[in-house]
Amino acid sequence: MKIFFALCLSLAFLLSSCGPNYVYNHKTSFDNATWTYQGLQQHAVEINDVAHLYNLVIGLKHSPEFAYQNLYVKIKTIFPDQQTREQVLSLNLAGGNGEWYGSCSGQTCSIEIPIQQNAIFEKAGKYQFIIEQYMRTEKIEGVKALSFKVEKTNQAVPVQKENK
Repeated sequence: MKIFFALCLSLAFLLSSCGPNYVYNHKTSFDNATWTYQGLQQHAVEINDVAHLYNLVIGLKHSPEFAYQNLYVKIKTIFPDQQTREQVLSLNLAGGNGEWYGSCSGQTCSIEIPIQQNAIFEKAGKYQFIIEQYMRTEKIEGVKALSFKVEKTNQAVPVQKENK
């Protein structure tokens, strides 16, 4: 019996260490499943380890009756030195045939979309990510929740060779 318990405990530890290593993971639910222009999503992420690559991921929960195949978002990044960068992205939620990407169960569809893979943070410090819906309509109905995740990978930042 002790051996069985030790094996189960070891297996549980092994399985728990195989998942993503999120340094940041925050989810916001929207009242009445509606995301408005005023519903800015602000995320402050402290990056201490600049020797590894990171993945940035947006998770979205929406109703199956969501009226669009994609969702435009604008992401503003504020770096530790206060420099800023903005980018508009189209998050593809469905194929041309109208079938949802991700998974749907009951009244909720869920999808996780990598928005930047193998990102390099050049400086340690606080990074701010501000995400806003950037559609042509002030209120986007059917958006239930949005999550923003920063995953630290096991990959080191590639070493740059110096030109001689």
